[in-house]
Amino acid sequence: MVTRILDTTPDFEAFARKANLEMPIKRETLWKERYEGSHPEVFEAFNAEHESPEGRTALSKELATVRARVQKAAPVMRANLEEVDPALARVLELPPEPSPLHVLMVGSFSTNAAVGHLGDDVVVFHCLEWFQSPEGAKVLAAHEATHAWCELATGEAFPDDDAAALAFAEGVAVAASRAVVPDRPPEEYFWYGHGNVDDWVPWCEEHREELLSTFAAGIDSLETVEAFFGGGFVETKWRVGYYVADVLVAGLGRPLPELARTGVAEGRAAIRAALGVD
Repeated sequence: MVTRILDTTPDFEAFARKANLEMPIKRETLWKERYEGSHPEVFEAFNAEHESPEGRTALSKELATVRARVQKAAPVMRANLEEVDPALARVLELPPEPSPLHVLMVGSFSTNAAVGHLGDDVVVFHCLEWFQSPEGAKVLAAHEATHAWCELATGEAFPDDDAAALAFAEGVAVAASRAVVPDRPPEEYFWYGHGNVDDWVPWCEEHREELLSTFAAGIDSLETVEAFFGGGFVETKWRVGYYVADVLVAGLGRPLPELARTGVAEGRAAIRAALGVD
């Protein structure tokens, strides 16, 4: 199986060389002209959901740091994807074609990775400005690619505004990433190499029943999506929905190939049933 990769980072490097000695405000203009302009179809698809003018401004100010990070990340991510993508097809027991298209790119600090569409392709946008470590990036690649493979298997994209459906999708992605990138520290399957999170999994485990109860009570609320999966907090912790999702999907006791072929309605219903929610 050949992993399909569209690498935009050479054009980012060309932009960075040109913009290196410019003022930040000029860099933003050059970004649009030299980098986004080199891949208009990619950025039209990405920016429709994830454009961040504030993030682009921050990137322009920190261009040297971001450039160095991207230079390190690009070959690592290519190698990661060439290993992870075929492994996912095997563990999910899915045919090698059709397969996702993987885009290596620099976003605007709005998301570390996202699944979307580019023409007729299901595509994973890998935003290298977030790169932390080779192994953490491999886990993230596996997590996001799982979403893409599952969409190819079911023909459905799980909504990001439904707490139960989102928990199912994220729990499957955590389980699949653990299967193809095994034996990493527990927090890496949720934080992908970011530092200062050593206490996150122990805290979630200590508060497991409380988290499940709170999630169940707010299952129909958009506020629950934001608090558990978005930019909000549950008590003092961020992103605890991914832990809840992992617990709930593991508790279903279903093999990964079956989970990968589970559509939105069935996945939502399975999570609600696991929580005892009608």
